[in-house]
Amino acid sequence: MKVKVFAAAAAACMLLRTPAFASVLGTESGGWETDMGAATVYHQNTFVSSEVGRQTENYIEYKPNADAKPVVINGYSVWGTRSLSSAVSYMYDNGSRPIAGVNADYFSFTTGIPMGNTIIDGEIVSSENMGQDGVAFRSDGSAFIDWVDIQTTVSDGTSSVDVDCINKWYQNGYDPIFMLTDKFASSTHTSCECLFVICTPVSGRLAIGSTAEYVVNDSFVYEGDVEIPEGKAVLLIATGGIPEHYAFLNNLKAGQTITVTNSSADGDNAKWSDVKQLVSSVGGRIIKNGELGSVTDNQAAPRTAVGVRPDGSSIFYTLDGRQSGYSYGAQIETVARRLMELGCTDAVNLDGGGSTSIGALFPGTDEFVVMNSPSDGSLRNVANFLFIRDDRTRTDIPGIINADDEAFGGFLSGMTHKAEILSVYDTANYKMENPKLTYTIENGSGARCSVDADGVIRFEGEGTAVLRVTGGEAGISREYKVYETPEEIRVYNSEDWKEIDAIYTEANEELQLNLAAAAFVGGEELNAYDGLFNWSIEGDIGSVNDEGIFTLADTANKSGKILVRAGNLVKEIPVTIADYPRINPFADTAGHWAQNTISAMAEYGILKGMEENGGLYFHPDANMTRAQFASMICNYMGLDTGKYANMNIGFADYNDIQLWAVPCVKAAYTEGLMTGRGESGGNPVFAPEDSITRAEAMTIIARMLNMSGGEAVSFTDESEIPAWAADGISALVSGNIVNGYDDGSIRPNNNVTRAEAAAMMLNVKNNQ
Repeated sequence: MKVKVFAAAAAACMLLRTPAFASVLGTESGGWETDMGAATVYHQNTFVSSEVGRQTENYIEYKPNADAKPVVINGYSVWGTRSLSSAVSYMYDNGSRPIAGVNADYFSFTTGIPMGNTIIDGEIVSSENMGQDGVAFRSDGSAFIDWVDIQTTVSDGTSSVDVDCINKWYQNGYDPIFMLTDKFASSTHTSCECLFVICTPVSGRLAIGSTAEYVVNDSFVYEGDVEIPEGKAVLLIATGGIPEHYAFLNNLKAGQTITVTNSSADGDNAKWSDVKQLVSSVGGRIIKNGELGSVTDNQAAPRTAVGVRPDGSSIFYTLDGRQSGYSYGAQIETVARRLMELGCTDAVNLDGGGSTSIGALFPGTDEFVVMNSPSDGSLRNVANFLFIRDDRTRTDIPGIINADDEAFGGFLSGMTHKAEILSVYDTANYKMENPKLTYTIENGSGARCSVDADGVIRFEGEGTAVLRVTGGEAGISREYKVYETPEEIRVYNSEDWKEIDAIYTEANEELQLNLAAAAFVGGEELNAYDGLFNWSIEGDIGSVNDEGIFTLADTANKSGKILVRAGNLVKEIPVTIADYPRINPFADTAGHWAQNTISAMAEYGILKGMEENGGLYFHPDANMTRAQFASMICNYMGLDTGKYANMNIGFADYNDIQLWAVPCVKAAYTEGLMTGRGESGGNPVFAPEDSITRAEAMTIIARMLNMSGGEAVSFTDESEIPAWAADGISALVSGNIVNGYDDGSIRPNNNVTRAEAAAMMLNVKNNQ
């Protein structure tokens, strides 16, 4: 059986959009969008601008809903960087899964610490000692953008002092108090001499408008890195720090309770009370209340930004850049104007350049994929990310069906095929293990196909059949074409998958060939197996079974045919059994379908090989040249080439004819067997190294056999037969010297290989 391998169809449901409008990025030239579920839509668009060329944007459109929420992902610590892919792994490790995400805050290349403020699950994970614009997400997923300035103090019940930063890197030369929690890292990463106060949280939390109580465990002075125990926090100040602040920490004793308070600098703690996630950015606010912000630059670069619409929905936006022909990039103002086109009235600029990245987990898949083209050529590790977290639970209702046979070709009647389902995902995009699916089939024209409960289709008749697979809210359909009679049958040797047009072998040989048949329509192979073909023998040459295994008869000087039928079409394979073994003189024909034919023709002195690397080679699959064909005709006819030595054949390219071929070219021309091919400077050319075509070869053979005329013949491609070749081809077909192909064509302009030329001449010899 000849086997085809088919690729699986893509699972993501992608809606292509017709280019629709002119944007600040240029004229839209293409785009698509995918409904990710949970009120989230993924978009990719391309634009063409006369000023900068192509631009490519990717963005996520999110509307607040109960099934998905925006989240900030830092990873396992504030310190250090991580890639988009590793952030996804972190989510899975912690029991959540993403829908889509983008890179977030600017960060220090040295430490990976974000430069802005970060709130995760309502708790301050990192805060700076200055205000910044940030995007905040409430518990219902709605977003707003505002200035966030967190003021932190620590009190011992009698006095209090400011805490400058939470979970930032304390460096040499600093003098205020910092607070580091176990979310910062496993240690403080300090190198200067500091006073360290280790404490344990006992109540409350680090949130805007909230207080948290800690019990002091220990305090000490140390120069260098100090471990942050799990579940603990560290207050620290350089020994040369602000005296009042140093004295405050130095007076704390083990067992003492202290209170850490966080509040908004503007006193409006209420607006932050329901904020669950926040990222602020030194990139600034690029849209404010529907107007362009004051942040500008003059550099075209990759960009990441978040825009918010009046209804609290948000756009997680990226634009690739610095890649000519793919995406140029844009200035900040251009990105702001694009977000305004998308309906945003507020927006904040996030970290761009080589940090810009966006990815998604598309419906019907379980692999998170990066969707943009990072300007560095690969993903850059960054500080943190904004994701849409999928909070849906399993529904066990099929939502997407992925099958592998969307691109399958036609089928020969009698063939069976299982509609293999690669995967099924429920309506919440969870992969299902044993989904309940229903298979039905609709027949059109003369098709009589059926399908069982397991999805096994039996193709019968000739026409079109449509398979439908349904379950829950999912459904796919596949159209198949079934044929009773193909246009062409080809036969192959299963050992090497070389096509066989004739078999020439010796008698008394225990020969058994495992033949395989293939059916074709429109040049495309149908899905079929050998048992669907009817195999039979004509003549006393042996036997063939239903699977195409041919066993040679122990006879000599016999000829016959192997007949392969499919519907009303019959493929004939001539079989000749010689009376003695042929010696194969060539190093490159062993196992070739024409091995014995070539050996016989060499033995008759009609064909010769070429000496190469100390051996004799025939090159059976190379095209035969016109000079080689002239030599073969001369040898077949036994012409005395010496008689033509003084003939002037007058070809313009006479000097291009190799010396070994000159005598035969002169003889073939003089005898009227071969003429020129075109002209050069008013003189005909012979084109000795051009490949000879079937039309030319058949015309020459007809002249050689002195055959002309014949009954009218019809071929599907008869319009391609040159006028000068029509008479010769008709004569040879009528005389059963040559045949057309199974599809009804004669293919007059195809080149002839050396093996095919040998088979053609042997057929001539056997019919004389």
